[in-house]
Amino acid sequence: MGSDKSVNNYIDISDSSDYEDYSNSDPTSYFRNISLRYFVAEPFEMLTKHARFKELCLENDNPEAHYIEGLLQYFVHKEKRKGLFHIRHSATLNNTNGMYLYGLLMLALGHYPKGKKYLDKLQWKEKLSTSDHCWESFKNSLSSIPAIMKNRYYENMVNLKPERQCDLDNMAEVCKHCYYFKRLNQFVQFAINKE
Repeated sequence: MGSDKSVNNYIDISDSSDYEDYSNSDPTSYFRNISLRYFVAEPFEMLTKHARFKELCLENDNPEAHYIEGLLQYFVHKEKRKGLFHIRHSATLNNTNGMYLYGLLMLALGHYPKGKKYLDKLQWKEKLSTSDHCWESFKNSLSSIPAIMKNRYYENMVNLKPERQCDLDNMAEVCKHCYYFKRLNQFVQFAINKE
């Protein structure tokens, strides 16, 4: 692992005046609240080198651990139900990446109302940048996972195409008629390009 992508580069070290004695801290709280942003970007690291750490975080309901486990189950192990369970659980624990991915997968699987509900939790009408950030994080997480495209994803994207005349190529301009289609189209195009 290179120095730029080292786990240590993602650990926040505050100055000594903020130091607290954690020798008696509750492990449940520790594993639930520890940031796993490094592993969100490198999910295979949790699968191969840090499996026990991942299990401890899952046991203690860490939202990022559930998101990572969902990615691994859904896209690597091809265990769709287990993957969706963990991604949904991450979303219910208010993980924005989990909300985004669960909403996107629900759209891709043809569960439009549920997909829209989860994407709407990101308040895209007021702040599109949250969805954009989640999309970039998702692409980064799946950069090393091949062949994620399913015909069903494309078919469900076509069914979402808006009847109104929206600029379907411009992600900066979205409305309630085209937002969901544009997000699913992004995902489908990404999946096609991975094959």
